Amino acid sequence: MRIQSGDRFLWSIVGGAVVLAIIAVVVVFARAAPEYRAGNGPEDVAFNYILAVQRGDYDRAYSYLSPMLPGYPRSAQAMREQLQRFGVSDSDTSYAIINTEINGNQATVTVRETNVYRGGLFGGSQSSSTFTMELEQTAAGWQLTSSSGWRIWMWCWEQKEGC
Repeated sequence: MRIQSGDRFLWSIVGGAVVLAIIAVVVVFARAAPEYRAGNGPEDVAFNYILAVQRGDYDRAYSYLSPMLPGYPRSAQAMREQLQRFGVSDSDTSYAIINTEINGNQATVTVRETNVYRGGLFGGSQSSSTFTMELEQTAAGWQLTSSSGWRIWMWCWEQKEGC
């Protein structure tokens, strides 16, 4: 039985698609999960805080908050409840530190937030935006005092009335 040139072309396309699918699966599963940073700079504290919130490690995330916040949560458990009650955590969101500015004992860390929206086999999309995180250096190290990142921060922590 002789293979027609049109059949060879079709089999080449099918073979190429299978190879691309295998490569995609390998890339997705080989991608390393983010790890906490060992440094103690403001960008490290901001990164570790975000990662702790994403992982649900509220004890660790709580340790990065400044106790001087007017609405400082009374415990890591209270922090968790506040973040979860308002639907703040989003597993389809990724974050990247893009800039850090230090001015004395104050620092501003700019973060890129990327949201992925899943919409079927070919219907997904994504959007990106940036927000800032404010930190203050104290004897205990850099601590978070403010953030405009609403998925990982409660605005009421900055208010005297609290949440």
